[in-house]
Amino acid sequence: MEQTKGVFVFVVCGAKEHIDTIHFSLKALTRFAENEIVVVTDSSRNEIEVKHTCILDIKAPAHFDNHQASIYLKTGLHKFLPKGKLYCYLDTDVIALSRSVNSIFEQKRGIILFAPDHTQMKRFSPYAVHCGCLSKNQNEWNELEELLSRYDTSTETIADEMLPKQEMLRKKFEFIKNSLFDMAQMGVKYVLPWKILQLDEDTFYDKRKKYWFNALGKPILYEYPPNVIEQIESSSQWRWNKLKRRWISPSGKDIHLLECNHLREKIREKFGIQISNNNWQHWNGGVFLFDDNSHPFMEAWHSKTLKVFEDKAWKTRDQGTLIATAWEFGLQREKPLSKHFNFIADYSNPQLMLSADKRFISDDAFRTKYSPAFIHIFHHFGAKDWEVWNWVEQIVGETEPQ
Repeated sequence: MEQTKGVFVFVVCGAKEHIDTIHFSLKALTRFAENEIVVVTDSSRNEIEVKHTCILDIKAPAHFDNHQASIYLKTGLHKFLPKGKLYCYLDTDVIALSRSVNSIFEQKRGIILFAPDHTQMKRFSPYAVHCGCLSKNQNEWNELEELLSRYDTSTETIADEMLPKQEMLRKKFEFIKNSLFDMAQMGVKYVLPWKILQLDEDTFYDKRKKYWFNALGKPILYEYPPNVIEQIESSSQWRWNKLKRRWISPSGKDIHLLECNHLREKIREKFGIQISNNNWQHWNGGVFLFDDNSHPFMEAWHSKTLKVFEDKAWKTRDQGTLIATAWEFGLQREKPLSKHFNFIADYSNPQLMLSADKRFISDDAFRTKYSPAFIHIFHHFGAKDWEVWNWVEQIVGETEPQ
């Protein structure tokens, strides 16, 4: 096989849910790909059989759990796959959406190539190491929710039929945030003496009662009434930021922005690697291109990952060690692979939207838009109540490939 042709590679082992996931992703990729597809697995660990024509069965160390075994196989692909070929690794939850998946092999440059993650290093940090920041943040959320339930007794229940309207309203807010003109226009409407602010022909805001409602007067979305904010501030150390419209915890942090420096500190302690920019837009390990020239990088990544398996301060992940390896090799300023080839769909991102004609998707309320080759559904995979999943499922199930 010619090197430029390329080979797609999945890794999976263990639970049935992961093998069901790869079966869906294999169906999608087989539909669009013109390239060979290999699945690397440790079949002795699998709850059900992996059904595919080209399988490479590799025995992972017996003392690893299934999660560790999968990461061992992934970061060790340079050891297991035939040499002399160009490979594209795909996480099992990365789904092909069009024939443009085949052009990913034309993107190869440098010693190895990854796409950017959907967040920065400092926000990934609490999920990479056992620093306590994640549990502290959850405890603060629980404390705030208890205070809100104690004092906020004035709101009615939002009717089920209004929930789609509520979702549309939240998305409209995200569009407004991206436009200085729209923000200024909304601000002018808010300071005018009228008690009712009209957003569109069927959406209104009651400034006194602090809630949005439709033309029939049915509530769509409630904000915190002023008396609730006053009661919480007087009875606790929680404070309401009027500009950001967010709660600030007793420790002085916006609990919507969970972030810390602990991963950077652990990388320095564990590997002696200095990372000067905690705001670095780190790479996502879900899609990457590699060949024989990538082996030194891959070996360094693999070695670091095995070391953190033995360290209780680290969580079982491969992205923290990927960050360390990228900086060790001086690749932190390299241009990453386009999001077109690894569009990360975060269910919790309010700016994740589909265009009206379902041709494009955006993760920033359409400041940018993509018709991606691959979409990465890293949580809520298969969620039937999510329009993005239904869109993906429709594309994969269409009669003729795009």
